Amino acid sequence: MKRWFLQRGVWSVVALLVSSACQKSAPATGDTMAAAIAHVEGDATAPIRVLYFDDLVCDDCRQFSQQAAEPIRTQWVAAKKLQLTVIDLAWHRGSVAGSAATVCAAEQGKWWEMHELLFARQDSWKRAGDIPAILQGYAQELGVDTARFARCAASKEHQRRLDAADDLARQTGVRGTPAFVVNGKPYFGAQDWGWMEQVLTAYEAGKPETAPPPPLAIPTKKVIDSARLKQLQDSVAKGRATPGGNRG
Repeated sequence: MKRWFLQRGVWSVVALLVSSACQKSAPATGDTMAAAIAHVEGDATAPIRVLYFDDLVCDDCRQFSQQAAEPIRTQWVAAKKLQLTVIDLAWHRGSVAGSAATVCAAEQGKWWEMHELLFARQDSWKRAGDIPAILQGYAQELGVDTARFARCAASKEHQRRLDAADDLARQTGVRGTPAFVVNGKPYFGAQDWGWMEQVLTAYEAGKPETAPPPPLAIPTKKVIDSARLKQLQDSVAKGRATPGGNRG
């Protein structure tokens, strides 16, 4: 069920080096990164930037979100210590509709609410015969304009965004969710909040080298140029984000 996992600038590429052959993979451009974004929140000048790859139908993502959503939102984003950028991936039945639901809810200021509701009820809606109808009901429950929500959910832009996200994941070696890039450094594998909190605390202290290693190592066949990725991440964050803002 798992595959290994992670903002409009006109900057250079995220260089990927295939270590065994010393050949470059297809580059991820600033436009690819920007086109893949599902949501961005937090101060553009925050010292910590987290790029988070998730899938609304992923069990491990649900577990991580249940632990981490509240502290990330209240203790890190709201405190202007962290800017969060979410890249949804669509690797399961229902993933496209789920991602569309969060983005469409974000248009009406309800990204977090829809995001957490979908994870809380994941076992129910992902198995439904008519997933869009179930998600429309969730939108009504959250008090959004359901007609506007339905028009947004029917847009083909969601599939284009998710195609860009899939390209970005492939180009950067992401093979499963959840996955994270913290100030340019990628962490792959199913993580828990306790570990992530230690990582963020190390970056906040200006000592990223003291961050504990992830439970699962970066795949050896692809080496990510972290400095290049951080440059790209920073440039797009400054160009697109506003303090506390949403992207829907």
